[in-house]
Amino acid sequence: MIGGIILAAGSSRRFGDDKRKVVLASGQMMLEETIHKAASVLDKVLVVLRFGDRELANSLGARIDNSSVAYFLAPDSAKGMAHSLANAMHRVHDWEAALILLGDMPFVQAETIESILGAYEFRKTRQPIVVPCKDGVMGHPVLFAQHYYPEIEALTGDRGARPVIDAHEDHVYRLAVADPGVIRDIDTPGDLGG
Repeated sequence: MIGGIILAAGSSRRFGDDKRKVVLASGQMMLEETIHKAASVLDKVLVVLRFGDRELANSLGARIDNSSVAYFLAPDSAKGMAHSLANAMHRVHDWEAALILLGDMPFVQAETIESILGAYEFRKTRQPIVVPCKDGVMGHPVLFAQHYYPEIEALTGDRGARPVIDAHEDHVYRLAVADPGVIRDIDTPGDLGG
């Protein structure tokens, strides 16, 4: 089974408000859109929220009627993205591979996620890390074979899983995609335009 971990435990400091709840042109909240895309393709989705985000978890659970989606309040979320991801990895040991998605990247297409899964399936005996690239720029989401879970669980700080990618360059498969969503994150309200 391959599942997705959606990281949505940040503080949205640059955005100025809780960007996870911003309503997009689709009529859905940003995080809701990201969850729907992931759940349309993946077997399981674990949404990682801030410690204390029970109200948001309940709200999303009510809006998204999907038993394959679970919510996790990361106890170490205040320490940074890597800590939230490490917390979440402890809960997915039965997954063959984990796709790490960012809650503020709602424009990634479901077809791109399917392409990443296909690239993994073709190479899974090599313990790949599959990274989508648009015009040569590495983006998200990134898929990690189970082999890397212990290293991800040991991460600290706010760089996410980038140190694991850097440490295993020989296992990284760069998947060229046409989807601009893989390099488009929402950090400020201005990023929503266009």
